[in-house]
Amino acid sequence: MSVPQSPPSPEHRARSVRAALARGDLLSAYDEVVRRGNTEHQELNYLEVLTLARLGDTQRALRLYDDYGLAEADDADSLSLKARLLKDLAFHSHGEPDHERLIEACELYEAVHERTHSSYPAINAASLALIAGKTDLARCLAEKVAGETAVDRRSGYFSLATLAEALVVLGDVPGARDALSRALEAPDADAGARSTTMLQLQRLAAARNAPPGMETLLELVQPPRVAMFCGNIFVGDPELEERLAAEMTEVISRENVGFGYGALAAGSDIIIAEQLLARGAEIHVILPFAEADFLEQSVAPAGESWIARYHACVASAASLTYASSMSFMGGMDQFAYGSKVTMGMARLRARQLHAEAIQLVIVEERGDRTLSGSDITAWRQTGGRSEVVVAPPLTRPVMPPPPAEATVERGTYGLMFTDYPGFSKLDERVLPLFWEEVMVRAARTLEGYGEVIRQGNTWGDAIFAVFGDAATAAAAALDLCEELGKVDCKRLGVREGTAMRIALHYGTTYSGYDPVTRRTNYYGTEVSKAARIEPVTPSGSVYVTEPFAAVLEMSDDHPFACNYVGKIALPKNYGVYPLYRLSRLY
Repeated sequence: MSVPQSPPSPEHRARSVRAALARGDLLSAYDEVVRRGNTEHQELNYLEVLTLARLGDTQRALRLYDDYGLAEADDADSLSLKARLLKDLAFHSHGEPDHERLIEACELYEAVHERTHSSYPAINAASLALIAGKTDLARCLAEKVAGETAVDRRSGYFSLATLAEALVVLGDVPGARDALSRALEAPDADAGARSTTMLQLQRLAAARNAPPGMETLLELVQPPRVAMFCGNIFVGDPELEERLAAEMTEVISRENVGFGYGALAAGSDIIIAEQLLARGAEIHVILPFAEADFLEQSVAPAGESWIARYHACVASAASLTYASSMSFMGGMDQFAYGSKVTMGMARLRARQLHAEAIQLVIVEERGDRTLSGSDITAWRQTGGRSEVVVAPPLTRPVMPPPPAEATVERGTYGLMFTDYPGFSKLDERVLPLFWEEVMVRAARTLEGYGEVIRQGNTWGDAIFAVFGDAATAAAAALDLCEELGKVDCKRLGVREGTAMRIALHYGTTYSGYDPVTRRTNYYGTEVSKAARIEPVTPSGSVYVTEPFAAVLEMSDDHPFACNYVGKIALPKNYGVYPLYRLSRLY
């Protein structure tokens, strides 16, 4: 009889959260901290707000900071966190940072320093003062920090990085480089620490009065890069594999790759993944469809040994996820969709780390005609840099016959479902008013996207719309959310603040003639998933799936933010999926 395990202590959970933050795994840090069940442990409350801050969800972090009463704490970290959030708000504005918020954050950091005598709020106040043009105050605070302890008597990453930042404010870039070099040799110079320093130095470097030579510091402190990896499938050959592995190892080392995202097809994918793991990098496996089908189509044809190597890589991976859980339907569209999701997930992780995302590829010299070649094109067309190891002509496996392709048309689309909470309980007398206030507003909003909406349908209060791309679906959903936020809740007899719940997903669906409506309809596994997300979306919000967030990240210069909200159980036992809240960047 198994004995049920007791939940971890708050102290143990706090250590787990800090470990995830240290390795730059912000999603795992958030998932861990919200499992605590109650909000009585102030360190965990602080860590939740800190994690949200690093994820870029500043408004939610500010609300929780006040809800948890962190301003009543007496430690420098908790008190400084409010100033950090105000600082982040200042930099959220499009273009130049918001001067008033910079000053507000600077003054709060300065007040915390006066109260705690900690160098952490002091150096942040100094940096913000420099950016805001208050150079005398910046110099005064930086001199205090720099004079506390000599560089040769400092130890630990943050002590030395703080000194480096003070020297930057004082205009001593060579001294800052020396201090930062020492910091990077410290045992606690982890990816999370480096990413926070990177962001701070990037903001300083962008200031009008930044000292020259800042680019050398940014190159020095660059967090480990995030790589999307891909390449040709081929039959194994020990001599060839050894050569390709050696060349890829050199690239991984030169580029300081610490994180890898890709599938594990036989040949190139697995060789790259093995070299990443050998170097101690963290890999995340993203399969385009069901694992059994992927093994049959992309691993087993190259030989049994690749299957064992596949499973070894999966066992060592940090995660195994699916761009789609559906079966392989034949054709290349599912592979292309999986690649696009994988590219976006790599870029999302790089954004969280303030690191560069690159692409690692092993491909034949004429591989531009293959799927891997199109992956290179897609990555470069969206501003990415590819590091390519060119292989000699490869022996391709005999591929199994794909399942017969459906005669019904299939495509990949942005899928939107909406619902109005409490509609079924509305008084019969207000239903015509609901139609005018809600559904007519919705129709007018979506009319602006009439040329790009492939299909629109309603069921009572619900709307289903299909878009050709993720960015258009995101814009339409937020426009709809904002317009329906103007509805007079009192006239409808619903709770103040009630508004549409909107869910977005991006995936491959069928489309065909609907004999009932006599119109084109869209249906399939991914449509069902999109429908399951809407019921767990809060009123007045737009939730999106991870594939949607990833594909959106591959759009050119989009004005949207996808903030992680956690792994959410969907209705009707559909499963647990990571979801994000969509908002505008500006």
